[in-house]
Amino acid sequence: MIRFKRSHLFSALLVAIAISAHADTPASDRIAALEARLDRLESAPVRDGIPLQVYWQDGIRMQSPDRAIQLRLGGRVQQDFAGIDASSSLEDEDTRYSSGTRFRRARLYIGGSLYEHAIFNLEYEFNSGESLLRTTFIGLRNVPFLGTVRVGRLLEYYSFEQLSGNNFHTFGERGLPAAFNNYWANGVGIHNSFLDGRASWAIGAARRTDGNGTSSSENGENISLRLTAAPVYAQGGRQWVHLGAATIQRRPDAGQYRVFSRPESSVAPIMVDTEGIPADRVNLGGLEFAATRGPLSIQAEWHNARVSLREEEEFPHDGSANLSGFYVYVSYFLTGEHRAYNPATGVLGRVRPHANVGAEGRGLGAWELAARYSELDLNDGPVEGGHLRNATVGLNWYLNPNMKVMGSYIRADLKDSGSADIVQARLHFDF
Repeated sequence: MIRFKRSHLFSALLVAIAISAHADTPASDRIAALEARLDRLESAPVRDGIPLQVYWQDGIRMQSPDRAIQLRLGGRVQQDFAGIDASSSLEDEDTRYSSGTRFRRARLYIGGSLYEHAIFNLEYEFNSGESLLRTTFIGLRNVPFLGTVRVGRLLEYYSFEQLSGNNFHTFGERGLPAAFNNYWANGVGIHNSFLDGRASWAIGAARRTDGNGTSSSENGENISLRLTAAPVYAQGGRQWVHLGAATIQRRPDAGQYRVFSRPESSVAPIMVDTEGIPADRVNLGGLEFAATRGPLSIQAEWHNARVSLREEEEFPHDGSANLSGFYVYVSYFLTGEHRAYNPATGVLGRVRPHANVGAEGRGLGAWELAARYSELDLNDGPVEGGHLRNATVGLNWYLNPNMKVMGSYIRADLKDSGSADIVQARLHFDF
């Protein structure tokens, strides 16, 4: 098939107009005039204007006709409400278990790809009264042998729950072992898939920073490594099995290592806390498992931190301490949906109701029941951070792929201290 450029068609149109308008003009003069006009057109400056198509795909998306430029605008808002009843033995002058509400997250971001291979992302958090830098990077994709390379403020390659993103979580908060996660740090990350997209590897090197991405400490370096595999992925994603393992080697910032956690509620106060442990190095390891068969899913993770203690005047101990935690949960979609999963990256995806609320006048959205048990043991040798057990049951209502209402009851038991009962709800939307 012969293809004509628009410039060729435009030139042909000029020729036809000129011929019809100057039929009485000698042919040589007409040709000379047309050549002069074409010379002016070809010498005119070319404007760098690329048209973008705007469309909706779980958020605002823009792309050029050849897809060389692709942009996305998005954000998320999560508001929590909680009623808390706790044992008086858990409270003191500095700790109160009070019912309340708060915005857990409020973020905006822009990201995408420029000229096919270059990628970027800029994300800010606004819910704390000041803007905090979140996932922000520039990078390259489709790099031979390496896959995707990113440099900036990144999540470390550790934990199935952490890397899957809170937009797709089954419960309002991650399980108790999330206390070991370092979340964002400044550095470089490389990840790629293999085995026809059924497995992945990722490696990162980063430095711990404050909320604005600034670090001036001599230590704080972390190296993370993660491997995942999907031995089962069938029925268009309705049946899959995820296996994963990860490790992080840390040099604690300022020689102090701290692990702490709330009882899986953003409104509740901190319940277990090692405070600052003098430490030279921390070796963190984790195992991941998840499986889905239609509407039924199970998921579990185990984490262990081996802390190399450093003796100080106020901490006359050396050797090491082992801190650990795990969670296991099961969920079931009453309306038949399933959890989405990407085997090439080893993370969860977006739940899509079979019928959005109000669709054709009878849509009910998606309804999910879930139950979880988790533990976090921060007691070992000289380290006495506490041993917390949580049992949670939840009910989620997905109005559409971007909005959901989450409800849960949490029973938190602090060993040898007391317990707390928490009824919690979350309103969530993202785009």
